Amino acid sequence: MPRQSIFPSATTPPALQRGAALILALMTVALVTGIAAAIVVGLDVAVDSTIGRHDQLQARLLARSAVDMARHLLAEDARTGGVDHLGERWATGIPRTAIEGGEITASILDMSGRINLNDLVSQTDDHAGNIAATLRLFEMLGLKDSESLLAALLDWLDPDDTPRVPGGAESAWYGAQRMPHRAANAKLVSIEELGQVRGFSPEIVAALMPFVVALPGVSPVNVNTARAEVLSAAVPGLSPAAAQMLVSERQRAWFKDVPDFTARQSSDQAESAPSETMAQLSTGSRYFFVTGRARYGVALVRMEALLERSENWSTIVWQRFP
Repeated sequence: MPRQSIFPSATTPPALQRGAALILALMTVALVTGIAAAIVVGLDVAVDSTIGRHDQLQARLLARSAVDMARHLLAEDARTGGVDHLGERWATGIPRTAIEGGEITASILDMSGRINLNDLVSQTDDHAGNIAATLRLFEMLGLKDSESLLAALLDWLDPDDTPRVPGGAESAWYGAQRMPHRAANAKLVSIEELGQVRGFSPEIVAALMPFVVALPGVSPVNVNTARAEVLSAAVPGLSPAAAQMLVSERQRAWFKDVPDFTARQSSDQAESAPSETMAQLSTGSRYFFVTGRARYGVALVRMEALLERSENWSTIVWQRFP
């Protein structure tokens, strides 16, 4: 059978010519409509993408502004006095604040109320008081093989590549694992790095998170902001129950200085603390962890920053957008 064409010819009857023209017109309209719809959809996607990128950028800038507001709050606190405690304005952070198109907020955590694991060793020697305090914390938290964990951590931190005890955990041990790597032989960058140290399972790292920190500089424990577990670990002979009593006591009246903290302990609460232990305690804070949050349009952004307040104004040690 000869192929029939939908296009009219000179011999096609008039009625059929009109029908074919109508079909052709409908097909043209459908084609044009489809092209227009595709253009509109593509334009919408492009517009949405542009708006999303714009909102994301604005939200990031606002999150950084929230962190800067926290820095101003800490600077103002430094100008009013040297004692830091949880009853001060900075401890409540920046409340949720509406801005045109969105909102910002920020929280401030005192990192000086935790045991700084980077204080365990230096390039020249170990810090016996800090090592003993960390071991007490491990044991208080019920971590299995606490001494082995601590030995592995000291090997990770110290500058040499010689195991402290037979079967220790230096680069030779890590290099023999399924995913070989070297011991850092340097300070921890973050507490999450503990997950690379022998024996520190995700569960152990999570258990330690509220009580330890990785700071670049020496950081005495602030007795006004430390948890009871940290106080008990930092002060030899101070039981967890006695430490909890001190935490309750400071809510009534914050410790003015370290001698005030010591004076409020009963004679049977703690051993006579050596001068080295006293040097590891403070009523002032140097390091703070700030989380700035911002919403702008369709974007939600969180910025984290570690601040060091060595003078009135806090410097940013590191920052990230997780």
